[in-house]
Amino acid sequence: MATEFETAGLEGERRQVTVLFADLVGFTGFSERSGEEAAFALMRRLAGMMTAVVEEQGGSVRNFTGDGIMALFGVPTALEDGPLRACRAALTIQARIASAASDIAATYGIRPQLRIGINTGPAIVAKVPSGHSSTVTALGDTVNLASRLQALARPESVLLSEATHRLVQGLTEAEAAGEHQIKGKLERQRVFRLLRLREGASRFDAALSRGLTGYVGRSRELETLDRCLGESGAGLRIVDVVGEPGIGKSRLLHEFRGGLADRRVFVLAGSCSPDGQQTPFRPFIEVVRGSFHVKIGEAEPDVLRKLDKGLEVLGLASQQNLGLLLNLLGLNPPPGALQGLDGTLIGLRTRDLLLSLMDARCRITPVLMLLERGAPAHDHPHASPRVSAAALEQAPSCRAFAACSALGQ
Repeated sequence: MATEFETAGLEGERRQVTVLFADLVGFTGFSERSGEEAAFALMRRLAGMMTAVVEEQGGSVRNFTGDGIMALFGVPTALEDGPLRACRAALTIQARIASAASDIAATYGIRPQLRIGINTGPAIVAKVPSGHSSTVTALGDTVNLASRLQALARPESVLLSEATHRLVQGLTEAEAAGEHQIKGKLERQRVFRLLRLREGASRFDAALSRGLTGYVGRSRELETLDRCLGESGAGLRIVDVVGEPGIGKSRLLHEFRGGLADRRVFVLAGSCSPDGQQTPFRPFIEVVRGSFHVKIGEAEPDVLRKLDKGLEVLGLASQQNLGLLLNLLGLNPPPGALQGLDGTLIGLRTRDLLLSLMDARCRITPVLMLLERGAPAHDHPHASPRVSAAALEQAPSCRAFAACSALGQ
């Protein structure tokens, strides 16, 4: 029996997607008062702002709804952290619209307020003919529920389905928004209001906090990692851990790391998140935090003290080096520490310092670096774990083993 997609001549594929709907509150009234030209100009500006944010987070806008957008995460590129990206996009959209609200109100006579709904689940991803061309979109109950959540949301808020909330639990802060009877659903649906992201938490960290099942069936992979670690005594070794979403890459590295408790190995971890692609040293920011035991949100004087002491232990103490590390972490360097250095020179000196840090650390003990990425390396190749790890080849005494995790192509 042919499906509706086959009979319509569409190419459909069942995929796991996260769907985001956003619309402008009061658009119909504004259009009636101000006319179609003003309404079009307003929505063109807002849609441009929303589209930019969605694309920054690896999503794509697949439909303009007249008074808003429909965005997909996980199409066409599979994303392990699609639900989290959608949450980050939603909060960023609300923040950017709020910051531009006064200017928009002065220009168009309306203070923009958005409602956003997010849902995750299976959907049919298909090419839908449109005249002489076609566009890829998603269809199904997952999409419909996201749209209903957007309509249910309060102005300037973001509502999550129970499915999305479960996938980002531990990575976000959200509050229960009750159970609602939603059109098209037989049972009442639990809904959550997204409040903020939890900085510094990873998807695997969230799973770890909920408890892990027994680990079996990866002895061969663990033996390979252990052998490569042993070989790193002679120089840098880089291993790629590649696989589809959910196959267990993070768990494998977690179990490998857990088995090193009795080994004299210094472990550093970082991530090459695509949302940080504009930050060239992103993975090493986390590595520096781990190396100097600096926590996110820690008081600046405490951070300065830890960095100063760590640099002294490694024989790299100087005001410039201290300033470079503080700048790398987004903190203010000491007065005059980076005097005479422009942005390019600061980047070059920071790279050289990071290599010197790894070189000095490797002279004490072998180093294990765990670098992970939540999207295929070909998507943003310059932000891939392998590119970051390969930079360590310039450190002459680098006795490090870098295990790099990424999605399959």
